[in-house]
Amino acid sequence: MSGKRVVIYMPDALVDALNRATAMSPRSRSEMICVAVERFLMDGAPQAVEPASPDDAFFDRVAEMMQSGLLQPGDFTDSASDEPRPKSKLWIN
Repeated sequence: MSGKRVVIYMPDALVDALNRATAMSPRSRSEMICVAVERFLMDGAPQAVEPASPDDAFFDRVAEMMQSGLLQPGDFTDSASDEPRPKSKLWIN
């Protein structure tokens, strides 16, 4: 069987769990990952759903970045409250 080397990123906790499982198994980490991916694909991988609007896509991406730790809630300041509100104009006909 031929194969290719693939670089993947996994959370540290998942790598630790994989290492513990490998220590108690005759299979290598690569074999375990291949079996897991094959099972995932055979069970029918969930299809990606297109966001309903560009706003939804933006908010989905921000949520992903916050979950991964790339963004923190304090990274942004509420600039809307810093700027004065526009004055209402009287309309005379």
